[in-house]
Amino acid sequence: MSWLGLKKAINRAGTQVMLKAGQIEQTVDKEFEYEEKRFRVMESSSIALQKKLRSYLESLKMLTKSQLNIAELLDSFYGQESHIPHEFENRINGQEMELFKNLSGEYFHTLKQLNTQVISDLEHPYNQTVLNPIARFNSYYVEVNEAIKKRHHKLLDYDAMRNKLKKLMDTPQTEYSNYETKFREVSDELVEVETKYGEINQKLKDELPKLVNMRIAFFDPSFESFVKIQLRFFNENYQQLHKLQQKLDAKTKQDYAEGKLDDKIDDVLSKMRALDITGKDNHIG
Repeated sequence: MSWLGLKKAINRAGTQVMLKAGQIEQTVDKEFEYEEKRFRVMESSSIALQKKLRSYLESLKMLTKSQLNIAELLDSFYGQESHIPHEFENRINGQEMELFKNLSGEYFHTLKQLNTQVISDLEHPYNQTVLNPIARFNSYYVEVNEAIKKRHHKLLDYDAMRNKLKKLMDTPQTEYSNYETKFREVSDELVEVETKYGEINQKLKDELPKLVNMRIAFFDPSFESFVKIQLRFFNENYQQLHKLQQKLDAKTKQDYAEGKLDDKIDDVLSKMRALDITGKDNHIG
């Protein structure tokens, strides 16, 4: 920072202290305050939206990855019958075992495809049509905030100079040997800082509402794309899993529709409790 810049910063800090203490009359522009408030609401919302949209994509990846992990474990679980000794095969419903073995393998293959191909096809258009546009929109906030910061500095200069002129006018002329010259200099400085403040203040009042109103036209295409990408993702999942559902045993589907699956599970648990290895009296000595 240059010496001139440091001097301005110190003067502005002093002006802020005096404003808070009520020693300087503060300039208030209700129109600007209203537009800045609208801008701040939009800024906060769009930055939060960008974060949520980014986490949404990561959530879809986590969802498909979790599905794949479960499918892999199910496939391993149903695959255990290959290790069953031949003499015990008559205790097991071979038809059901083979059905679910094949389905678990197909389920794993299907989820693996969804985890790779569907997410891969989804990620690029999601980045291009949803994430990148909002990131570009949010990048403009840096410039806008710099302009608002500059306006604040010019406002401090303006209020300080108004106060300086007021003090000069309240001071008896006899205290200055060159009162008229001093008055003219301060007045000229006031006009200069007032012009600089007025220009940037008016520019922001003109441009901020335009920027806020642009948000709808800007985000509409991304919003539409977001909905279509969601629809595509869940449709892909539904279509692939629906194919598996059609291959389920008709009796199983009927039992599910009639609410009998719980009874079947209870029946299996009862048979497990009847096994010697689950008896209460058995223990390892």
